[in-house]
Amino acid sequence: MNEIENLQGTVPVNVVDGNDGIAKNQTSSEVETCSNNEAAITDILMKLEADDESRVMKFSDFTGLHGERISVGKYSFPPALHPIVNNIIEVYGDVSATSKMNPIIAETVYIMFCASVKEMSNLRLEHVTEDLILKWRDAIKDALRINFKVDFAMEHLKKIACAYIGLMERQKLDSAGLRITKLEAELSTAKEEHAKICEQSKVFIDAAEEFN
Repeated sequence: MNEIENLQGTVPVNVVDGNDGIAKNQTSSEVETCSNNEAAITDILMKLEADDESRVMKFSDFTGLHGERISVGKYSFPPALHPIVNNIIEVYGDVSATSKMNPIIAETVYIMFCASVKEMSNLRLEHVTEDLILKWRDAIKDALRINFKVDFAMEHLKKIACAYIGLMERQKLDSAGLRITKLEAELSTAKEEHAKICEQSKVFIDAAEEFN
């Protein structure tokens, strides 16, 4: 599957069931932790919508942008980005056609946008980080600001963000499950020890009760 086909596909998202109510025996620290988790999730999604100043300023923010550039239309791209550029044009047409920006600036933005698309398409979900998501957001929004028709990339990034959040929540859920399993094992061992002590000490316990 090529890179642009990946953009059109659906990113698998692990959904963790929530609970609107708070159990009566839930401690204040547990409630606070849940609130912090929900805030962190909301924060990532809000950052995607935020119109923050771009932090993507140079080609060194990406890898594989070396080599003699080759022209595709009115812009030139590093060899590693040619499959990406060609696939974008094949699926979406010339996304830069409506831009009136200075060609030198537009080319720089276009290259970093394509580099982001390449990373988004090739990187496995477990290697995604919040910093990467925000880097990709900045590159896409830079392209949108100069009127590139790249809304499709932002929509795909939102799917990646949701999948990333789902993966983080799944890991927390698995961690909680392991803690439960460990506590259940400890409880079972304690019950066995309790029963053994009761059996071994029954004669003496009975004697003590009779003496009393």
